[in-house]
Amino acid sequence: LVGEAPALKEEIQDVTTKLGESGSLTCGIIGRPLPEIKWYRYGKELIQSRKYKMSSDGRNHSLSILTDEQEDEGLYTCRAINEAGEIETSGKLRLQAPPQLHPGFPLKEKYYAGAGTSLRLHVVYIGRPIPQIMWFYGKKPLNPSENVIIENTESYTHLVVRNVQRKTNAGRYKVQFSNVFGTIDTVLRLHCGEVSHHC
Repeated sequence: LVGEAPALKEEIQDVTTKLGESGSLTCGIIGRPLPEIKWYRYGKELIQSRKYKMSSDGRNHSLSILTDEQEDEGLYTCRAINEAGEIETSGKLRLQAPPQLHPGFPLKEKYYAGAGTSLRLHVVYIGRPIPQIMWFYGKKPLNPSENVIIENTESYTHLVVRNVQRKTNAGRYKVQFSNVFGTIDTVLRLHCGEVSHHC
């Protein structure tokens, strides 16, 4: 008896869900004999657990993801295999989250830099859509310049102030994250010492 290779009836649609809630990706695949269904994330097979729940009725196949970290965002693939062939479909899970500081990367109470050295402030955040990020020195917005480098990515912001001087660079730095779900800021304090020692 010749079987029918798995055929795609409905592709996975991209899904958006709030961080901390479940998001479900669903597709329609048929075949004879009934194909074996496996779900993957970036090539790694997912196993049924509290986090990943898979269900299938022979035609419709779904994966429910209980999101608990921003890294749950991304591409998920459903692969169907039987003796006559195989097929796969992929879709994206997108997250929504108000900005917050990443609890796994706590900040210090104070930062120290010797006069003439470089200050580096690294702040890891959670937030989707990717927030607008602004740095301030005191109340003044900081913009990139010869001595100020700002690097923003989808998971952190990095500020470098070169050739630190106590008069012009010591004090309060503030970073602000803002997206459609909210705004947060945090203050980082810089103490500046002479070249040979920290104050």
